[in-house]
This record gives sequence, structure tokens and C-alpha cells, in this order.
Amino acid sequence: MEFNLARTLQQESGSLSLPVKSGAIEVVIPYKSPEATKAALAHAALLGVGLNLSVRLIDVHVVPYVLPIEKPSVHLKHLENNLRTVSACSEVPVIPELVLARDWEDGLRRSLRRRSVVLMPIRKAWWRSQDKRMAERLRKHGHQVIWVEYL
Repeated sequence: MEFNLARTLQQESGSLSLPVKSGAIEVVIPYKSPEATKAALAHAALLGVGLNLSVRLIDVHVVPYVLPIEKPSVHLKHLENNLRTVSACSEVPVIPELVLARDWEDGLRRSLRRRSVVLMPIRKAWWRSQDKRMAERLRKHGHQVIWVEYL
């Protein structure tokens, strides 16, 4: 069971999110860590040169079963500020979303639209990491996944 807060942070700060125009190409970036997300946003800016590209930055916050799903252990304002900070350094329009879920991967999958393009930040490694296995599962669910390796 998952509670999709879908807190699309509406233009509280002027450069935070721009409206998505019709015909825009939408790319989804799951928030993992600030450095991973910044690498994925930089890659999205390179991919989107000359295109009408918008980015959905999805932060799935896992709420333990002990707590009610709508009352996580971390203040929502703190999570929103983290998203704002990372979004501010992007060259493409970013629509930040906060999703509360019991399981991270399930929360991400439920927030994706059908056949989404996902830029997955994955730490550079020669072994088949947990993130690489998750990218494979997302592909099996019909999504297009692009790995963005970072150090």
C-alpha cells in the first residue's frame, strides 16, 4: 500500500518548476542521493539540447510500517527542501515529486506513467548491482531505462 503525496512543488521558488507544454518529452529521474541526482540531471541536459524536455524528479521516501503512511519520521518540508536544492542546479525544467511508500521500488513503479523514460543514476561498478537489477525489472515492466553512471 502506498500513499502518493505527489507534492509537485508548485513554483514556490521562481525557477523551481516550469509548466510542461504539450508535446514535451518527459524524462523521469529517481532521487537517490544529491551527487547521483546531479549527475542524472546533467545527463538529461545533454540529452535535451534542442528538445522540449522536462524532468520529473521523483523522491520515494520509505515510511516504516510502525508509522502511519501519511506521517513519515522525517518532516516533509525537509524532504521538499532537498528536492528544491537539487532541482535548482538543473538546466532543464524540473518537476519535483515526493512519494511516500512502504517499499522504494514499488513506490517508484506506481508513480511512473506507462512506458516512461527513466534516467537511472547508477554508481559505476563492474558487478551487477542492486540498481542494475532494478533497472532490468523496470524494463520488464515496459519502461525505457537509461543508465547514468557516476563515480
